[in-house]
Amino acid sequence: MALRIEYLADHPDFIPTLARWMHEEWGYLYPEHTLETRERIVTERANKDRIPLTLVAIDGDEPVGTVGLKINDMDTRPDLTPWLASLYVKETRRREGIGARLVEAIEIEAAKLGVTKLYLYTPKSESFYTELGWSVTERVEYRGDFVSVMVKLIRLIK
Repeated sequence: MALRIEYLADHPDFIPTLARWMHEEWGYLYPEHTLETRERIVTERANKDRIPLTLVAIDGDEPVGTVGLKINDMDTRPDLTPWLASLYVKETRRREGIGARLVEAIEIEAAKLGVTKLYLYTPKSESFYTELGWSVTERVEYRGDFVSVMVKLIRLIK
């Protein structure tokens, strides 16, 4: 079956899985968040027409990846907004182009919402985003990790 990218809002049954992925992948950055806290946060991002918004890559009936749009993703940089956040592809499905498809899909969603500039930060995937047209604006220490803050200009959809 072909991979589909759809709104999390249409698949609320995936919320526990996405919350677990995020908790396992980035929990060290937010040690104050429990899995229950993460589920509440993911639930709040299940929108279709406004930020925060989450997309899910689906193969058959199974979620295999996710990405979101957030107003802010770095509490030290409230001046930068909005953000591509929480790009995650299930470990067994990496290196299949799913991450790139999710990034492209969330950029399209951002354009639909009138976003002209999108930010992200990454502790370890700078080269992945650079290949997709993102540029580093700074490298800083954030929550005990060294991260690259990146930006991309988004073309509005007419």
